[in-house]
Amino acid sequence: MSPESPPRKARRIPYIKISFVFFVFIMLAIYLTVASQGRNMEYKVIQSTHQEFLSLQQEAASASEWDHFKKNTHTKIDPIIKDLEATASSDFPHLQHLLWASRDYLYPMLDNAQTERSRDQIKFEKHLEAAEQIINQNWIVKLLRS
Repeated sequence: MSPESPPRKARRIPYIKISFVFFVFIMLAIYLTVASQGRNMEYKVIQSTHQEFLSLQQEAASASEWDHFKKNTHTKIDPIIKDLEATASSDFPHLQHLLWASRDYLYPMLDNAQTERSRDQIKFEKHLEAAEQIINQNWIVKLLRS
């Protein structure tokens, strides 16, 4: 062994540290991805319903398509509204906005905005957007705290 080169064991330590940091980073990314899947399910369901509504509105769906959509919407959204009524408060403002959007504006929007935007649709979208902004703010704050 030459006097200039460090022992074999000393050269491995930086690789072990880098590998460990990389492993921790990968595990953290996996955890955050899996943990975020179950969060904000209310928002995801209401948002997907809104997207479906917009596509029906754009393609000028028939009355039977609207009736089918309304029935499916009631099946999906009514239990969420019940849960939101029990949990939404000023402590959880994103849930409050989701409650207002779904309970107060979604069903009137389905009735009167089938061909063009209505006041109910505008209000619904404002509450949905406010909920999304709060959710995104909370996500950033939680990420920075951890």
